[in-house]
Amino acid sequence: MSISLLAFLCWVQEYTILDSTMNTSNNNRSNENHLTNNLKFLSPYFLGAYGENNDVLENLLVEFVRDHIYWRRNFHPEDTPPITPQMMNEPSYLDGMAKIRTELHSLTAKLKRSVPFYNPRYIGHMSSDLMMPALLAQLITNFYNPNNITAEGGPVTLKMELQVGEQFARMFGFNTDESKSPCAWGHLTSGGTNANYESLWNFRAAKYYPVAIAAAAKQLDLNLDLEVESADFKNLSDYTCWELVNFSIEQVLELRQLALSAVRANFGENKLIDFQQAIEENRIETLGPAQFCAEHWQIKQAVVIVPATAHYSWEKAMRVMGFGSASLIKVPLTNSMRMDENELNRIVINLHSQNIPILAVIGVLGTTEFGTIDPVDEILRIRKSISDKGLNFYIHIDAAWGGYLTSLFRKSNGELVPFKEMKQELSYFPSERVYQSFASLKDVDSITIDPHKQGYLPFGTGGFITKNREIVRLLSTSADYVFSESENPDFLQVGQYILEGSKPGANAAAAYVAHKVLPLDSQNFGRVIRQTVRSAEYFFDQLKVLKKKLAGKVCLTVPFEPDSNLVTIAINPDGNQCLELMNQFSQDIYQQLTLDAEAPVQSKEFLGSKTHLSVTNLNKQEQTSLFKKLHLFDKESSTKKQDKILILRHTLMNPWLSAENQGKNYLDKYCDYLEEILLETVQNYR
Repeated sequence: MSISLLAFLCWVQEYTILDSTMNTSNNNRSNENHLTNNLKFLSPYFLGAYGENNDVLENLLVEFVRDHIYWRRNFHPEDTPPITPQMMNEPSYLDGMAKIRTELHSLTAKLKRSVPFYNPRYIGHMSSDLMMPALLAQLITNFYNPNNITAEGGPVTLKMELQVGEQFARMFGFNTDESKSPCAWGHLTSGGTNANYESLWNFRAAKYYPVAIAAAAKQLDLNLDLEVESADFKNLSDYTCWELVNFSIEQVLELRQLALSAVRANFGENKLIDFQQAIEENRIETLGPAQFCAEHWQIKQAVVIVPATAHYSWEKAMRVMGFGSASLIKVPLTNSMRMDENELNRIVINLHSQNIPILAVIGVLGTTEFGTIDPVDEILRIRKSISDKGLNFYIHIDAAWGGYLTSLFRKSNGELVPFKEMKQELSYFPSERVYQSFASLKDVDSITIDPHKQGYLPFGTGGFITKNREIVRLLSTSADYVFSESENPDFLQVGQYILEGSKPGANAAAAYVAHKVLPLDSQNFGRVIRQTVRSAEYFFDQLKVLKKKLAGKVCLTVPFEPDSNLVTIAINPDGNQCLELMNQFSQDIYQQLTLDAEAPVQSKEFLGSKTHLSVTNLNKQEQTSLFKKLHLFDKESSTKKQDKILILRHTLMNPWLSAENQGKNYLDKYCDYLEEILLETVQNYR
């Protein structure tokens, strides 16, 4: 259920009258109507669970493949074709074609054992049917094979990629008007993991750049009184190391401009070149972390703070960037599986008391395991509070999963959809708390998004968006020794500003076409997302009905508030007090919902996924509350040996879940199937 479910659950917790006051049958009818009414709108945009749009796909693909062939033939039509008709009749040619056909038949035979992500019977991981316009755009563009590392390799598709970056930036509420500052920019990556890496790469460049400026000025014996240029700054030599590593990104960029301008004005162009070279020589990117820290021993190792639910890529990112995974601090969670803002505040205050710099706090907008939304507004509030005391950190939001949910919150004119207006469209979503998190995205420093998740694009497409595009002045791998602050960065030479090298223009074309067909606002792409939220709400209502049916045999519960279209279920044989036995029961159920490598995929009625809820990420009070929900009342139950609870995980992003199949939609059929296998399996635990 996405946001709507979350809101509903919040409402439930506030008034503690979930089962007693909600008229489930009325809600079910209302939700079911909402579900089916939107199917006509969705029908042109997907190939379909049964390939219903096959004629459209085939005709368009053939049309544009032929168009590509004409393009090839008309580049220089006077040229003699190198593959002649005579060659095509040679035995070697015919043999080669036979090999190609044989291997392609073999490939497609093997691919038939793939996971049927496209089908509404698949409700497992973050995969679903693909946007047909995106799929066609990617397939067609692959024939042209553009390389988006530079405009020379992808003159058309690189511009598309930058426009996609602008589309994301506007959806998140960032400014994209070049005449105003800060102005955002974004680009595509191979996935969310690389986008997360890039956030720390950007942040590291900004965090330590003032230290390099001060070191360069000292090395060249330049007295730079920046107070002459701006009342917000003082003589460069008067800053402590602690102050130098606690500027905001905007302050870092302003400091850079002021320092370069002061050197040019007071010492001339030649000294400016020397100064820029000295800055590069003193940067952490040049010296390496070990040498940099040795020369600036007063500065303690900076840390990165993430919620305990953070994707595993953050630990890898710390190692890749040279910070070390020991410098990754995980914040405990509330019983809603969100970052606990009180714990975050405590950690930040403690680090400040020890003069330990914080590079970044990472919030997650839709956790991989649970789909929950961290309190973005509270992270911003904590930064404001502690920055007034001299500690500053950057904020990155990992919205790989939940980024496209933002389309629900954005009008076509760029304004935020009012909270009350959103509540008219959905039953439970969003809660006021979740709404505030999305509304606050405009104030963070950068965001990760994955079009290959809720953007319904083929795999291999992530996105990185930063609020201030001027930060790329700190990233270029070829130092610009001709100082010209009036000249905008050349994003058509994107390779010098990003971590990746060659990158497929076909992915950019897919995202670009998808967003042109369905712009990222509540009345276009938001309607696709809204359908998934409604599916999750409906599913949640049905789970309440199923819970009552199973009473006395199986304890079924939604263990925490879902914030997106990920709904998890915890199950326990009634009367069982052993966590290990509960996990074994859940594993037995999961085995009936996962692919068997030795059996035909058609042998499975439905396909789901699982994850683990780590009890140690919760405080004692929340552990007790969770165990009570699961009917694990035995106070002697220990979590020392078994600190994880296996739960069933459902990603409800397939657009066809509400489609009727023999009198029932797929969510109803899944609940019936789940009831069946639960009752059968629990007999083995008597």
